[in-house]
Amino acid sequence: MKPFKLIMLIFLLLIFPAISHSQTLGDARLSLVDSDVQIRTEDTGDWVPASINIPLREGDRIWVPEGGKTELQLRDGTYLRLGDKSALEILTIDKDSFQFYLNEGHAYVNFRGRKGTLLQIDTLLSSSRAYGSSIFGVEASGDDLNQISVFKGSVDAESKDGKTTIRSGYALTLKGETYAELSPLGPPDEWERWNRERDSRIAEWRPPSRYLPEELYAYSKDFDENGRWAYVAEYGYVWTPRVVVSVGWAPYRIGRWVWIAGDYVWVSYEPWGWVPYHYGRWAFVPYIGWCWVPPVRGAVFWGPGFVAWVRTPTYVAWVPLGPRE
Repeated sequence: MKPFKLIMLIFLLLIFPAISHSQTLGDARLSLVDSDVQIRTEDTGDWVPASINIPLREGDRIWVPEGGKTELQLRDGTYLRLGDKSALEILTIDKDSFQFYLNEGHAYVNFRGRKGTLLQIDTLLSSSRAYGSSIFGVEASGDDLNQISVFKGSVDAESKDGKTTIRSGYALTLKGETYAELSPLGPPDEWERWNRERDSRIAEWRPPSRYLPEELYAYSKDFDENGRWAYVAEYGYVWTPRVVVSVGWAPYRIGRWVWIAGDYVWVSYEPWGWVPYHYGRWAFVPYIGWCWVPPVRGAVFWGPGFVAWVRTPTYVAWVPLGPRE
């Protein structure tokens, strides 16, 4: 085999597992953290404070204390929210299915339900599965009481009592292993009203930015609400954040590096800081300032952070990588 071909083969063998791994790591994030939410991962081995934009993967556990809330956003635009005193474990995140275990508390799901996908929430008493677009809630109380409420679409619930299809406007109450009752939904409580209000913001229809590749349409709202698009001759249409905290602002400054799954991952504290730090590149344009250059359609890959590292005997620093770097 010629040396060039051998080098290319080794390169492909090394890079493809990394790309595959990164894509899996980028399938879910925390998109809202209210109060002292805690997360336990394989890397930490203990409970640590959670922060917005931290990527989530299988095996991660989330705890929401009294008075707190948190929100998970999945790659397809699905949202899963947890109320106070809730404990959730991520069981499976793959191409066609999302599976979670709710130990206790309240979970509210706005499931996009794209063709061939499944979202499942298990508890001690039940397993709730949604196959199509739906909005539903699962409540697991410590006294062996479950309630699955469906606000849109339908959900299949399975328990010791059998399988029940719950349609919009109904709730299934389970107590222990013997009691199961299907009944109309009651008036919305504070938790449901808060979720409906947050859903209404998501539902404010606006066509996805034509400058984003299709793979990133689910995050279009982050760009619309926090910045503007501008044309640059060298790169085409680029995005720049509207709110800059200081004159010397630059990407990869407001956040921290976190060790996740064998690599340092940038976790931005900026509310829009998911896509711009894990896809595409940053560039500095004199008359605009720092701007984000989206990836090319068909070449959208999640990365832990696109920077060049600078190491000296006394410090470690990093600088953003530009397009094609």
